[in-house]
Amino acid sequence: VFVTLHATASGLAYAPNFITKIIDGDIETQPELKPRTRFPPEPNGYLHLGHAKSIGFNFGVADQYGGLCNMRLDDTNPSKEEEEYVQSILEDVRWLRQSGDSKDKSAEPWDGDVRLTSNYFEEIYNCALELIKNGDAYVDSLSADEMREYRGTLTEPGKNSPYRERSVEENLELFTGMRNGKFSEGEHILRAKIDMASPYINMR
Repeated sequence: VFVTLHATASGLAYAPNFITKIIDGDIETQPELKPRTRFPPEPNGYLHLGHAKSIGFNFGVADQYGGLCNMRLDDTNPSKEEEEYVQSILEDVRWLRQSGDSKDKSAEPWDGDVRLTSNYFEEIYNCALELIKNGDAYVDSLSADEMREYRGTLTEPGKNSPYRERSVEENLELFTGMRNGKFSEGEHILRAKIDMASPYINMR
């Protein structure tokens, strides 16, 4: 997404883009709404220039509409994450957001505590159970190479996995086994029942 800034009486604001247009539409019908954004890096390395753009946009849009921005660490891969990266990320966000003369350097630039994805694992797991029970997700047993083959190409649609029509009961049993460490890593994966002919190949 390429966005530009323009000056306003209260400071810089983002030129209209598809995100701000959605917010504008919501506020038009519900003027009391205040957007809440988030910056959710994975603490598996140091931030780079691309992250700076995301920080600027998520915090900037919150500022533009009088909303708030959460700081959330996507700590879902502990084998590659380190406390050094966590502290480096937080310090970089502070530096970018508190560098102006008018900034309150005594307060954190994000709203409330730093949030961790791992704090919501139980909630995420329960949501996954609901998707299975509703018939919207299934446990797939294709290998990584087979998944690539079934995904199709930019010009050819993909095809459904042969495991897509597993029963709800079988999916629940397998998913419970996955959580309990019954299977080797990568042996099974939970997948949404998405459109394998979608023109957006990353959604297959």
